[in-house]
Parts: sequence; structure tokens; C-alpha cells
Amino acid sequence: MRGSRLRRKRTAFELLALLLAFFLLNLSLTGCASSTPERAVREFINYRMEGDESRAAGLTVEGDLEGYLGGEPYLSGSEASFIPELVESRKDRAVVRVRFCWGEQEIEISYVCRRVGSRWKVALRETEELWFPDVEHDGGPPAPG
Repeated sequence: MRGSRLRRKRTAFELLALLLAFFLLNLSLTGCASSTPERAVREFINYRMEGDESRAAGLTVEGDLEGYLGGEPYLSGSEASFIPELVESRKDRAVVRVRFCWGEQEIEISYVCRRVGSRWKVALRETEELWFPDVEHDGGPPAPG
């Protein structure tokens, strides 16, 4: 009888240890990878609003923010809030619409994300093309004619 109680305690302890290990693994993976397009965009916007350009750049396909036209830092210190929502998803490309709200004002802006390995990242150039379809890649206006 004593042996079966010991086995039950050991089994319960092993199950608890396994659950704890799973929880810690999941927590560590969540912290290092943007597993959904919505999360990648949310983190990107938060870092931009906080002025952490380096971490924001790490969440982009391009790996830097050079020439990026987004104005997320201007929301810093405001009462603005935002809600990302997945509106389109394919195997390696997604579009996330973000509703920015401050006071009674509201605007929706879309971001393009790409899967890079196991992570989703914001594709800055594709996002800008979505925002400004008539602007050429070099940032200049389209050629006449």
C-alpha cells in the first residue's frame, strides 16, 4: 500500500514537472518569436511608440527602418490606443488592419507581414506600397506619362 502511494506521488510530481517545463518552453518561445502577424504588428507599433527603433527594426523583413514612412512614434505620449486585426492570410503573407483610436477620432491602417522562417515580420516596403500604390520604390513620385 505504501508503494502505491509513493508511485502516485511520484507520478503527480512528474506530471507537474512536465507541465512546468512545457509552460516555460512556451513562455520562452513566445518571447523570442512573433508567432502571429497580429502580434508582430502589435510589437512593432509598441516599440516604435516607445522609441525603441532597434527592436522595431528587428521585427521587419528589411531589418532596418531606413526610409520607412510610418508615423507610429508620433503617437507616443498621446492617449492613442490601437487594435490589430488579421484581415488576410496566406501561407507566407498576411495583412493586418490596425484601428488607431484617440478621443473620438479613429483611423484604420493596414500592414503587410511576411513569414520569415518561423517568425512573422512586418514587410515595410510592401506596407508602403499598400498605403501609397502610386509612389515608386525610391520614394519619389511616379514618372509622368
